[in-house]
Amino acid sequence: MTNADVLLNLLAAAINSKTPCGMGGDIDWRAVYRLAIEHRVEGLALSPALALPTPPPADLMAAWQERAMVVMLTQIQITDALHSLLAKLEEESIRAVVLKGVVLKALYPEPDMRVMSDADLLVAPESFEPGCEALRRNGFIEMADECHDDTFVCAHPDGLRVELHRRLFDRKRQGFLRALNESELFPASKAVRTEACGGSVWSLPPTEHALFQILHMAKHMITTGFGIRQVCDFALFAERYRDVIDWEWFRRQCERLSLSSFARAVFWICEERLGMPRASGVVGGDAMAGEALLEDVLAAGVFGKSSDERTRSAAVVYRAFDRTDVRSENRVKRLLAAVFIRADEMHAPYLYAKRRPWLLPAAWAHRLFRYIFLRDTNVMRETSEGMRIASERIELLTRLDMLR
Repeated sequence: MTNADVLLNLLAAAINSKTPCGMGGDIDWRAVYRLAIEHRVEGLALSPALALPTPPPADLMAAWQERAMVVMLTQIQITDALHSLLAKLEEESIRAVVLKGVVLKALYPEPDMRVMSDADLLVAPESFEPGCEALRRNGFIEMADECHDDTFVCAHPDGLRVELHRRLFDRKRQGFLRALNESELFPASKAVRTEACGGSVWSLPPTEHALFQILHMAKHMITTGFGIRQVCDFALFAERYRDVIDWEWFRRQCERLSLSSFARAVFWICEERLGMPRASGVVGGDAMAGEALLEDVLAAGVFGKSSDERTRSAAVVYRAFDRTDVRSENRVKRLLAAVFIRADEMHAPYLYAKRRPWLLPAAWAHRLFRYIFLRDTNVMRETSEGMRIASERIELLTRLDMLR
């Protein structure tokens, strides 16, 4: 049994309130623990691990429990801060629709063990600027480097990070982004009141929220990928609302957006590896696509940040998503895309380009010089590994029919 198999068994037990089974043999518990941290699911995996007849070593469990306690206390604080903020926005007649976050946390047997690192809030276009001002007035500090026309990113000293959106997805020429009309699918006016972790919030109706989760995972697929926590979220949500969600509408939207193969792959992971009943929807699982997607999900870590090389591969994958000749694109073109990266992707010794984007051409020349003439092993390894990951991920996107 691999470390990934062990973690998946623990998570299946956690979200289904069961004792894990099939956990015999030698287990490298420290490696499993590291993988759980990489996916930010160490709190969720703790109780099932403790319930095993032969639990992990005592010293590891002590560290694991201590970390889980910190996670729990932090999550309680962040959740309380979010409910307080939402109440203040309501007082100013700003309807902020909660996406994922506390709505999904509430579905877990131990909600505070499900990590929420930030809060994604959707507002109507006319409420976006007033919402930004309200956040500033309530002590939130703008994170200018992460903001753009449709998203305001800010953080509060108490630990709550907020992304306020008036638009959720980029406009691109291919795949689901080309066909997506989000103002029709996800208008803030369609929000409904939902009980979530000690308070009532505005959230998308279950059918639209299920589709949004698929789209959100797909959005991360075209850059660095996403971790197993998002699949756990979807498994719980689909099971909780299986008799409420209009699965036929959901299926039609997936077909229209060229996300049928991707959705079937997600369902396969939910059903075969996380214990979600097959009767949860009319979208049947796809074993071959599911296994390929699961491999990428497990390699990704939380939001695809498992390694610097994987993060840097995002530039190549994202550019491929906006081109029609990606399937015939040769290795040289992908190499150039890996070398000529954006200013915000730069790291030492090129940080001058990150601070002063107008120096980006100089940083490219610097990077090429080190690669070609100095044969800098770090640059060569980063570029080569980033290109390899990008190539594999482009092939996966093609296999999932997401580049049409």
